[in-house]
Amino acid sequence: MTINKIIKVDDVCWESWQHSEQYTSQQKHIGDAAGCEKIGVTMERLAPGKLSTVAHYHTKEEEHLYALEGEATLLIDGEPHPFKKGDYICFNADTAIAHTLRNDSDKEFVFLVIGNRDKHDVVVYPENNKVLVRAVDEIYAKRPTNYWDADTQE
Repeated sequence: MTINKIIKVDDVCWESWQHSEQYTSQQKHIGDAAGCEKIGVTMERLAPGKLSTVAHYHTKEEEHLYALEGEATLLIDGEPHPFKKGDYICFNADTAIAHTLRNDSDKEFVFLVIGNRDKHDVVVYPENNKVLVRAVDEIYAKRPTNYWDADTQE
């Protein structure tokens, strides 16, 4: 049996994440640093005016958010909710409840993201009609199609 090590969260390096001016943050993958295999634990810093991600939900993964410092706006299916130090919420898998965090304050917002890791998860982004299929680690446009439309065999 392997015993995971105790880590000092302060010793885990911040990694920058950016996909546009709007979607940018810094993250510490503390679960990975501690040797977690089935649960992801990430500390995230969100600067004023930034969004944590495109609003999304998971089909197989449960996602937990816990506010450590500051305050932000938690958008749940587009509806704003205050989310500040000490607040916690869990988004159960396959509930089709899209969520994201937006920092409307003038100070940094720090929070934890915790969730199970499931290679069969599909992340749905309803605002831009896309899906991330974890099994192949690719994003696709979400649009219905007939199975036989792509059949080229005669």
